[in-house]
Amino acid sequence: MTKPMPGACALPDMSESRRDAADRAAELDELGILDTPSERAYDDLASVAAHVCGAPVALVSLLDSDRQWFKAEIGLGLRELGLDRTICVHTLAAGGELTIPDLTADPRTAASPLVTEDGYRFYAGAGIPGRNGVFLGALCVLDYKTRPEGLTPGQTATLAALARQVSTLFEHRRALALVAKREAELAATERRFRVMTASMPQMVWTTLPDGFHDYYNDRWYEFTGVPYGSTDGEGWNDMFHPDDQQRAWTRWRHSLETGEPYEIEYRLRHHSGVYRWTLGRAMPIRDAEGRIERWFGTCTDIDDLKRAEGEAVRLAAIVAASKDFIGLAGEDGRVDHLNEAALALVGLPDLAAARTLTIPDFFTAESRLALADTVMPAVHRQGWWEGELAFRHFTTGESIAVRSTIFTVRDASGAVAGFATVTRDLREAKRSEEARDLLIRELSHRIKNIFAVVGGLAALTARSDPASKPFAAAFRERLGALARAHEYVRPHSPDSAPAVAGQTVLGLMRLLMAAYTEGGRERVAIGGDDVEIGERTATALALIMHEQATNAVKYGGLSQAGGQVALTGMHADGRYTLTWAESGGPTVAAPPSRKGFGTVLAERSIAGQLDGLLEHDWAPGGLVMRLDVPVANLRH
Repeated sequence: MTKPMPGACALPDMSESRRDAADRAAELDELGILDTPSERAYDDLASVAAHVCGAPVALVSLLDSDRQWFKAEIGLGLRELGLDRTICVHTLAAGGELTIPDLTADPRTAASPLVTEDGYRFYAGAGIPGRNGVFLGALCVLDYKTRPEGLTPGQTATLAALARQVSTLFEHRRALALVAKREAELAATERRFRVMTASMPQMVWTTLPDGFHDYYNDRWYEFTGVPYGSTDGEGWNDMFHPDDQQRAWTRWRHSLETGEPYEIEYRLRHHSGVYRWTLGRAMPIRDAEGRIERWFGTCTDIDDLKRAEGEAVRLAAIVAASKDFIGLAGEDGRVDHLNEAALALVGLPDLAAARTLTIPDFFTAESRLALADTVMPAVHRQGWWEGELAFRHFTTGESIAVRSTIFTVRDASGAVAGFATVTRDLREAKRSEEARDLLIRELSHRIKNIFAVVGGLAALTARSDPASKPFAAAFRERLGALARAHEYVRPHSPDSAPAVAGQTVLGLMRLLMAAYTEGGRERVAIGGDDVEIGERTATALALIMHEQATNAVKYGGLSQAGGQVALTGMHADGRYTLTWAESGGPTVAAPPSRKGFGTVLAERSIAGQLDGLLEHDWAPGGLVMRLDVPVANLRH
């Protein structure tokens, strides 16, 4: 016997009865008796037990795997108890008959809450036998008083008889369930055909052995729109496309003569009047002697599949004809398919050779590292990645600059099934870019030469006219500032972009606005908060502010001798505002009637490159422009 926990009933050692417990659980599950509503027949048996034994409590108790559940109870007021409160388990361990005259004196029950808390002092129980000889529970009685004499022999025999009667009720329940099941199966058999065909998405039909059509399900009439019964017999053939009728008749007659299954694709007239491709199938149903009793047939609308097949063929043709590298790989990275352009680009002889490779095999060593560290993690994380990499030519070893879009391919359930890529050869584009960069460098060189020539002319003038030396010096200084500003606003390649490491917004502004110093006085006063600036942002910002200064010289605050500009930076709440405020220029009567090219370019640069805002306030005293961008974007 197991040692009882405080406040719990001592449970017998049931280790040798695990099979019995499993059999009991299986039979209770088969009976479906647990947690069912009260029933008069069981309540009556419990009442008889209470009356015969003179007990205030009588229970029809069933032992589940983790609880004691009562099919009937008299005087307890509960439908179940935990196994820590059960006494009936000892009845099963004792062989199906147990009487405990004084529950407080028996070590198996003395600590049970039924005794210590609920006050029960007497127990008697008889096991309820199951089909396989395993007790399913017990019919028991409880009393608040001890009974040293226990039950009389007649009471004991009656209790055992009532327990057997409970078992008989269980068998009756089992028999009723079996009868109900068989009746349901018979009814289902009678209804099965029509229920099945009514629920099938296909059109279903049957014929007699000679091919006479005698049944169509609702799908047939919904699809065709014809009146019910109008296609019985041989009327079905008129529903086919005229070009398919003879072929369908010939195939059907062959099946009727040979008993071979019928299968054919034809165009069937839809209720809309359109003919849709349909797959027709039929199988013979034979009796025990092999004679055909009926034909069971279906029509499946495959028009969408036919169209999809056609689209797939066209797509395959596009992929095959594409000049881009198009490839598919499985989830393990092994190549499934490459188009002809892909094979040619990397120097593979055929698809069989490609299928021995995995995705990393196509890249140079440097790009293979990027693939592992950056590209594939991004593909797994967000479903795609796009950028520049380098293929290797399998024959020559040449590095091939490419722009790849790599993305996941998913199956019908949404799970990743592999990867695909559309990759473009960048070698020609790279050569064009190099040529463009060369042209840009040449143009820049020529512009610098122009600045140098103009500066030389100014110096020459100063030498011939000493009185003009101060003017020439100021002019050459302003010309140098314009030359430095030009370096920011001209088009750049990655190699020619000016170095901006450690550069700030206001530092860049001072560089650009140095050309607008007059007589030692800065006409563009720069101040306020400053932040660091990145290469891409520096070029965009330089272009915008150079355009703004040019306009101010032409029309605004710098177009008159006393005019000036206050250029102020402010950093707050993660954003940076650069304010351009003109004063001392011509009175502003109204905003301009149209936006110039420079203004449109500036607005697009701010919105597109910096994700910022550009506002213009055309106040009478002078234009005020505010450029507001996230600080984080300035560092790009």
